[in-house]
Amino acid sequence: MKRFLSWTLGLGLAINGLFALSPISLAAEGEWSKKTDLPFPRLFFSVSAAGELVYVIGGMLAAPVARVDVYNPATDTWAQKADMLSARAGIVTAAVNGKIYAIGGWNNEAPALSTIEEYDPATDRWTQKADMPTARVFFTTAVVDGKIYVIGGIATNFGPVLPAIEVYDPATDKWDQKADMPNPRSGMSAATVDGRIYLFGGTSNVQGPVLATVEEYDPTTETWTPKTNMPTKRSALATSVIGARIYAIGGTTVIQGPGLSTVERYDPASDTWLKETDMPTARVFLGAGVVGNKIYAAGGVAEGLGPAILPAMEEFDTGTLHVEENDKVLTRWGQIKKGYWNNDLK
Repeated sequence: MKRFLSWTLGLGLAINGLFALSPISLAAEGEWSKKTDLPFPRLFFSVSAAGELVYVIGGMLAAPVARVDVYNPATDTWAQKADMLSARAGIVTAAVNGKIYAIGGWNNEAPALSTIEEYDPATDRWTQKADMPTARVFFTTAVVDGKIYVIGGIATNFGPVLPAIEVYDPATDKWDQKADMPNPRSGMSAATVDGRIYLFGGTSNVQGPVLATVEEYDPTTETWTPKTNMPTKRSALATSVIGARIYAIGGTTVIQGPGLSTVERYDPASDTWLKETDMPTARVFLGAGVVGNKIYAAGGVAEGLGPAILPAMEEFDTGTLHVEENDKVLTRWGQIKKGYWNNDLK
């Protein structure tokens, strides 16, 4: 009994120590808070998170820009970084192994570009990479096994919507063509969970209508599976993954319509949706990046293409453990159990 009491008392202290030492936030689920505004609001930028920082890249005001701004959640501050090599709007970015890849978009000379540039946060440098086979805008990307899947989009302002899927391998700087998607879309968003890519919303025609469609893509077999539609149809939304669940954020239900504050959470394991807490600022054409167990929703516009370009930066604390943090906790918990069991309960 004495050993048992000693074990339980020590275990309680260890658990307290575990969470005291853990960096994991235990805030209530689904809380939004306003953060420092973007220093340079613009349209048609892209957002990626790397190294515990959130990068806002490219975009346009009167013309496309090459500007890069980085947000530090730990200090709630912004800093300007090295410009891209080429000014572009409508780019899509993806992070792989700590580096960020800015893909496609347009400039004043071309309605769609095949350009790809690599950014290294450690050196604050951009490097030109092999062009994408298909020039495009309003597409989406997802990362699986260190490779970037570029999906859908359009090549001109008037369409048609492209079915092309192309895969970029940063390790070799080479592209590979995959089988076309069966239901081409633009203006959608993508997220990866357990090696599968999930596509959300968008439109099959540049004039609409906006879709609630959700499809799962298996890169290994190049097959598509219909999934439960989003509760709210939308285009020009953002998606983020935390704890193997996907958060669909903002967007619009009508082409060039008002932005949404809606947040809905999708669970791929059960193919079900749940309503989450709305964003404070309704918007479309926003971007989002994940640091820890928090989502950072940046910029956007209130309606259509403006006129008001929003500087809003808002943090969503999901109350869910990030996968890596969850693994750390489970590892520590296993060590604590093993140590106390072996020492006190022999």
